[in-house]
Amino acid sequence: MTRGRAIFLAATFVLLSAGAEPVLAHESAGALQERIGFDQNIGARLPLDAYFRDEAGRDVRLGELLAGKPAVLELAWYSCDQLCPITLRNLAAALGRVPFAPGRDFSVLTVSIDPREGPKESADARRQMLAAYGRGQVDGWHALTGDAAAIEALARAIGFRYAYDADHDQYVHPAGVVVVDGASRVAHYLFGLEFAARDLRYALVDAGRGVLGSPIDRLALRCHSVDPATGQYTFAVMTVVDVAAGATALGLAGFIGIWLRRESRERRRRGTA
Repeated sequence: MTRGRAIFLAATFVLLSAGAEPVLAHESAGALQERIGFDQNIGARLPLDAYFRDEAGRDVRLGELLAGKPAVLELAWYSCDQLCPITLRNLAAALGRVPFAPGRDFSVLTVSIDPREGPKESADARRQMLAAYGRGQVDGWHALTGDAAAIEALARAIGFRYAYDADHDQYVHPAGVVVVDGASRVAHYLFGLEFAARDLRYALVDAGRGVLGSPIDRLALRCHSVDPATGQYTFAVMTVVDVAAGATALGLAGFIGIWLRRESRERRRRGTA
């Protein structure tokens, strides 16, 4: 498993720049990092039988919300006034530039890490995200709360490590989102406070296993590689060279085949003349 070191630094930076005391300030940065961050559990399955409450106060099973579609998942603290509002708005704004539709093509789930929060906090968070999304009300966009056992099971599945600071009544946690495939397994991580629409699009195409995106999207995905430290997609020059070389070889083989067929027909024609 690869640790999301970049996101630990992002979370710590936000806390320090906001003037807040980080959790257990006497700990070294290395010791704190062991408690706060992401472990990249690629392939891990989400706890589908875990129950949460949605923004309307209904008890919902996680597996029913995923419904066999790819999903974008973010664990957050709705009452946070520093890190979470930034990441939630940035995620929603980036999804507004992705050509796929929540509900029809994929699901969006945010889950509070604070078991004391309920439908009021989740409804407020969902309303703010949809405002940043900018494309009206949509189905398949869920803001959830739950009890400690359900939250911990989900956090453990996706490798999300966080801590509660009782002295300051606050949570310290990493910033990032997880993209889940149609089998409800962790497929991709994106770390940081901002998310590029292109990265979310490629991650959903990859998680969609051929269901989402056009042939051009899937070809473009082959020409990019993933930076495991950030989850961002970068242009892979050698992959493009390999694809171009393969296309050239196929084209040359096709040309030679056509030429040989023409030569064969010409020899037969001369032989019967």
